[in-house]
Amino acid sequence: MFLSGVNMPFFCGKNKAYCYQLYLLLGFYPRNALIYQTAFTHSSRSISDAEGKQTNNERLEFIGDAILDAVVADILYVKFPDVDEGKLTLMRSQIVKRKSLDNLALKTGVADFVVFRNDAERNPGHIAGNAFEALIGAIYYDRGYKYCKKFITKVISEHLNLDHITEENEDYKSLLLNEAQRRKWDIVFDTVESIEESERELHFCCAVIVSGVFITEGKAWTKKEAEQQAAGIALNKLIKKNPPRK
Repeated sequence: MFLSGVNMPFFCGKNKAYCYQLYLLLGFYPRNALIYQTAFTHSSRSISDAEGKQTNNERLEFIGDAILDAVVADILYVKFPDVDEGKLTLMRSQIVKRKSLDNLALKTGVADFVVFRNDAERNPGHIAGNAFEALIGAIYYDRGYKYCKKFITKVISEHLNLDHITEENEDYKSLLLNEAQRRKWDIVFDTVESIEESERELHFCCAVIVSGVFITEGKAWTKKEAEQQAAGIALNKLIKKNPPRK
């Protein structure tokens, strides 16, 4: 049974049941149900479009990825007026990292819509996280940026505690590795023991190399601290140079 007082778009046609399920997920009815079907279709189950071309959710994921970054940045900027750019960048990375998107896809029910071949990937949750980004891309092309922001804001408010994120101890190395995965960077942490002549004490020096290019280095008395220091500096440098992902 459909909700009374809610007008279902005539273009849902024979897809009324599917449109209603999307309504429950999104909070609004779609104008073009087909683009959402594409958003939920993994490359292992590509479908043919009107011209006979094989389509899946990868292109929509690319768009949704960029829009998600922009909306989350806006939300954080408004909510935390006294937090500096570097901290905001790290907070955004925590929200949009792969593990977080996988969890959001499961909590919101997005994962239930995804179509993929059972042997496509060992981790179905990873596929769901990609579909979550593709869904945002579909919303953008179907209803525009305003509806994207409305949906993302709703998801964050219901499933994430932003105040808790500000209190977490940042694992800069993990955040950098997550960012590298999303942007498809090759990253190396080259850590060596070193002796400072002036102090004659052993310490560690960690160089961060991204896609064959030296980015920065960190020095500390332990290997872990050196890597964390270098990763934190590298994150700020790389995000400034490459604001959109991928």
